[in-house]
Amino acid sequence: MLSISVLALLVFCGVQTKAIQECEHVEHQSYVCREIENFEQLSQYIEEDWQSVNIVNEHTDIENDNSPLPKLSKLHALDLSQSGGLTLGRNGFRDFSSLQRLNLSHCQLEELRGKHFVNNATLVNLDVSDNDLLRIDRSLMRQMPNLVYANFSSNSIAHVELDAFKNLNHLILLDLHTNEQENITIGSNANLRYLSIGNNNVRDFQWCRLRGLPQLYELHLDSNWLEVLDMGIFYVLPQLRVLNVSNNNIYEIQRQLFVGPGPDVDPLLQLLDYSSNNVDFLEDYVFNRLHHLETLNLRLNQISKISPTAFRGLTNLQSLQLQGNKINHLPDEVFANLTALRMLDLSKNNIRQLGTNVFGSYILKNLSAFYLSHNDIEQLHPLAFSSMPFLQELRLSRNKLTALDIRMFAPLRRLRVLTVSENRLVEIEDDLLNTFDKLTDLEINNNRLTFLPTLKEQLVLPLLRHIRIEGNPWQCLCLDELTSWLHARLVSYAATASAYYSGRKPLCIVTPMEQCLRDLQAVREHGIVESYEHI
Repeated sequence: MLSISVLALLVFCGVQTKAIQECEHVEHQSYVCREIENFEQLSQYIEEDWQSVNIVNEHTDIENDNSPLPKLSKLHALDLSQSGGLTLGRNGFRDFSSLQRLNLSHCQLEELRGKHFVNNATLVNLDVSDNDLLRIDRSLMRQMPNLVYANFSSNSIAHVELDAFKNLNHLILLDLHTNEQENITIGSNANLRYLSIGNNNVRDFQWCRLRGLPQLYELHLDSNWLEVLDMGIFYVLPQLRVLNVSNNNIYEIQRQLFVGPGPDVDPLLQLLDYSSNNVDFLEDYVFNRLHHLETLNLRLNQISKISPTAFRGLTNLQSLQLQGNKINHLPDEVFANLTALRMLDLSKNNIRQLGTNVFGSYILKNLSAFYLSHNDIEQLHPLAFSSMPFLQELRLSRNKLTALDIRMFAPLRRLRVLTVSENRLVEIEDDLLNTFDKLTDLEINNNRLTFLPTLKEQLVLPLLRHIRIEGNPWQCLCLDELTSWLHARLVSYAATASAYYSGRKPLCIVTPMEQCLRDLQAVREHGIVESYEHI
């Protein structure tokens, strides 16, 4: 009798040891189970307090059983995204009758059927992304009447049955990004807020196909083959706040597109993304009806001409992205009335000058970041930045500037970041440095600077924390003075990975003078810049 008891105890201990090896507690009522081959095996480990399980398999996949497994009904969340693959049997997930969150991503699934989800009315969050599904049927979706979030992205779905989501009254998010749809056949859903059909094969799109989504708040149609957008979007989608049509082949933006849902009702759109298209011209008052717009992204188009009134009406615009176009001229007052603007990006264009009247007579008290890098600017008007006294970040790198006028920077008393690297600057005057009393980051690398003014310990650049200085033809004596000052002020300047600090490129020029030469004419006579460029 004793031996039987001992044997029973050993068997009991063996089972418990196996459970500890395969399932471990992660946090409150959540467990990770490893190398689980089927749901029956999982059922053996589930205890009363278990609510969430994540299955992680490295050497096997997982199969569904056909026999009832009542212990599975205790789980509220099941993650099979690392299970190595899933083979569904007749029972599907019907034993998981309390399941609220189900992650089936990366499970190598080719189909999901309604019979797999017969008892899953509690399901709220379903993720079946990164599988090989071909279609979505009504028979599947009607088994999940309480679904709120549905992620079908990164499959091969070419067909969505019309009104497949119609009776899902709680559905808020539907993600169909990266599939094979050519036509939009979502049908109706009274409460859907977010819809992504990006990176599909949509070519011919008409807004009327979304007429059954009256509460849609955010729509993503990016990375398709669209060339023209049909008129009347806001008649069909009166609540739309976010529209993303980036990375298509759209060649024109027409102002009729933004007509409101009623005669005296403006669209509620807050974010409009037209980036990475083929738009080459912005016509008069094209965005005039978008009074609620806060973000406008037009980067990476072919824009070469902008009407002076193109941005009129955008009184709430906070972010305007125009980088990566072909703009070479900015008409007067083109940015007038953009009094809410916080960020303006004009980098990577062909701009040659910035006139004094580009912003009109308005003071842009909210503008804190202005990007003009990667242009062809040779000279800036002394009053170019007079409309933006609250600017904190100004980027002018990779232009053709030869000088910086103190009158440009005198109004910028709050400037914290300034980049003028990769220009043709030969001198930075003492008075200019004295205006930068709030500056924390300064980039002056890769210019033609041979010296800086004498730096006084407490008065010049008192808040500076980082500076880039490499790539200039510094006189070695001047560079020694500069680096000593930087060390004393604990300002970082050396990038260890840079060729200039690893000995592959020179940091300075040795001169016959006994002290730092701060006379530009004398520097030219000694040919210091030319000597550096020939190294």
